[in-house]
Amino acid sequence: MKKLFLMFITVTVIGSVQAQTKRKSVKPIAPATPVKSVSKTDNTTKATQTAAPAAVAEPKAAPKTNSFQVKGANLLNAGIGVGTYYVGLPFGVSFEHGFSKDISGGIFVDYSSHNYGDFYGASSKLNIVYAGVRAFYHLGELLKVKNNKFDPYAGASLGYHHISWTYDGSNSVSTPYDNSIFFGVHAGARYLFSDHVGAFAEVGYGVAALKLGATFKF
Repeated sequence: MKKLFLMFITVTVIGSVQAQTKRKSVKPIAPATPVKSVSKTDNTTKATQTAAPAAVAEPKAAPKTNSFQVKGANLLNAGIGVGTYYVGLPFGVSFEHGFSKDISGGIFVDYSSHNYGDFYGASSKLNIVYAGVRAFYHLGELLKVKNNKFDPYAGASLGYHHISWTYDGSNSVSTPYDNSIFFGVHAGARYLFSDHVGAFAEVGYGVAALKLGATFKF
């Protein structure tokens, strides 16, 4: 009995010592740090605060055109005729106003005269007048002209031509030419050397087949 009692005490002591040794070797676990939950609302707010402000798109400016600008412009042309259908040196003036970027219209007067000198002892003179209205279509944009000082155009005219013959300073006498209404077409181009002054050349029906002269824009 004594031996059994001593063995029980010995086993109890050894077990107690081992249990204490294990407690000392095991380190205490640090409490977990609580994780802060982030809501979608918080993320959205932070993203809104940190995001760069959106750039405001500026309105695009209208593209500048390189073609001749006729809308609202007034054009005065003065020139002479070359290759006249009659005789003499014709000259004339015309005025036009731009109603749109491509279309203008106006009026014109052309005059030509020729003195044949003495004819059976008296002087004789031929007088020719063309007058009427004209319409123009400016071709710069259609032909994609890149020079805003160059203005090609085409158009039509409607008017009246009067041809008279004076003999020895007296009133007009009959002529072989008709006085009547006419319809004609023309085409030409002008070039401005400055903002207001340039030159033009034009072919078409009228007092002469070809006209050359100066043009003024205002």
